[in-house]
Amino acid sequence: MTKKDIKNQLNCCKKPNLETIKAIYESNHDLETLQKCKNCGSYWFYRYHEYKDDWTVWYSLLTQVEGKKILDAKDKPDLSFLNDKLSIMEDSEGVKQVKGQPTHPWS
Repeated sequence: MTKKDIKNQLNCCKKPNLETIKAIYESNHDLETLQKCKNCGSYWFYRYHEYKDDWTVWYSLLTQVEGKKILDAKDKPDLSFLNDKLSIMEDSEGVKQVKGQPTHPWS
């Protein structure tokens, strides 16, 4: 599957159009952001992890309460709830739904 395919899995509305509204963590190999759909206002947590030539991307649809809590956090927010949150994951093997995503970056 291609990068385009993961966008087809985002299910907040008929035409999801995500934009980053808050960067939470960024390094050479990891990225965590809070994203919001321009069309329906849904919040998404986005995570990217890369190690050598291997990479993985996760998207987790958040409730409005979860999204606002992350948005309003002055320090790094508690992301432990992501451990059990249904997520869409893409890696070199393709796109799939998984239970949870990592709760912290590796770097």
